[in-house]
Amino acid sequence: MDRSASRAPKYPCLTQLMTRGTYYDVGYNVGLNFSRQIKLFFAESDNIQDRLLPFYDSRAGRDYYEESLRVSQDCFPQYVREVRGMADGAGIPFEHVFMANVSKEVYNVLFPKTEKNSADNATQESQNHQPKVDRRPGMPSEAASEQGAASQTTPPFQENYGCSDVFLNRPDFQLVIHNEDCDPMIKPYGYLLSVEVEEDGEEGEGKVKEQFTSFTYPGFLPGCAWSYNVHGLTISINGLYPDHIVRESPSRIFVNRSLLRARDIQDAVRMAKNAPYGIAYGFCANISTREGKMAAVEVGPGKPESQVHVQDVPQQSDPDAPCHYYHFNSYKHLKEVSEIKGLLSSTRRGQRADELPPPRTQQEALTVMADTHDLLGPIFRTPRPTDLGETVNTALFDVTARQVLVYKGREDLSDTPFAKLPMHQ
Repeated sequence: MDRSASRAPKYPCLTQLMTRGTYYDVGYNVGLNFSRQIKLFFAESDNIQDRLLPFYDSRAGRDYYEESLRVSQDCFPQYVREVRGMADGAGIPFEHVFMANVSKEVYNVLFPKTEKNSADNATQESQNHQPKVDRRPGMPSEAASEQGAASQTTPPFQENYGCSDVFLNRPDFQLVIHNEDCDPMIKPYGYLLSVEVEEDGEEGEGKVKEQFTSFTYPGFLPGCAWSYNVHGLTISINGLYPDHIVRESPSRIFVNRSLLRARDIQDAVRMAKNAPYGIAYGFCANISTREGKMAAVEVGPGKPESQVHVQDVPQQSDPDAPCHYYHFNSYKHLKEVSEIKGLLSSTRRGQRADELPPPRTQQEALTVMADTHDLLGPIFRTPRPTDLGETVNTALFDVTARQVLVYKGREDLSDTPFAKLPMHQ
């Protein structure tokens, strides 16, 4: 099969599935209804075919699979059941679907390490029980960082995907706009899930209930793109790229999935810390509430708790003062987290946004999200030699009006949205 050309629809399309049941049931229904999309995405993805599955077939990959499954089962057994249901419904081996859901760590840290046939770069667990860390080849240890690591080279592979967000917070309106920047093949194969989960909780916790809508990658748990839930939260995720992972902590994607249950920002922060397991990798959750509270929650690898910084986006009542806040794919506040090198797109998108006039209206903010002035790293992304990612859609969370506007192309950002979705009231 020629994996170079994905089968995009001839017109804008976003398929939605509404489903309810247990975690396994929901996963099974997703897998069954989107079996074609998931199979085609897995078959045509260079990342999966040339990196993820060969890594799984290696000794190091099989060890990481077993380790990740064990900690995921301990920390998030309900989401493991959801993955298993999705694999069964789609008719794909569970091992392959599970590996896709730990792929952020594999692509950005573990695969480059095995690709270069590096020796054991993992720091051994110290006598004071610090978590074991795997670091990318060519990336310095903390000690080396302090001595200057500018001479380190960029590893041969970097996932290099990630999203752009802008908040506007004024008394008369609050909104968050999110460019969903990812693998271009998500565009024809991604889907929208509206989910209700209800099942008996673990160890007598009573009924567990979740209700949310989430744009979802084929074969992945919901929660790693943009979503909104019954509690009035909107959540959009920026991938962040530390140069290391914490072993025996759950994958970023499993923690992203857990945030869909959050009732408020404080609840989301608690879930992001994920004590006593922490998290293997990093991300930023851009969150708004129906009351108009807004925050960017940066999360870094750590155990027994993730590293977390909460950046509130306060309401600006002065009409002449800036009311915006940007976030891209590098750490703005958790500066102690060492990142991989070569985050060209994130750096240039941030620089370009700062060059533009501060947005004060919805249309001005959309104009920023549509900007393509920087040819090396445009804010609205299309695949090019310097930038692998593509803006596959844009979600505008109108917190005040309680609706989500979805745009499917750059030209739509100055015209009308492709879809208008009501938020939970």
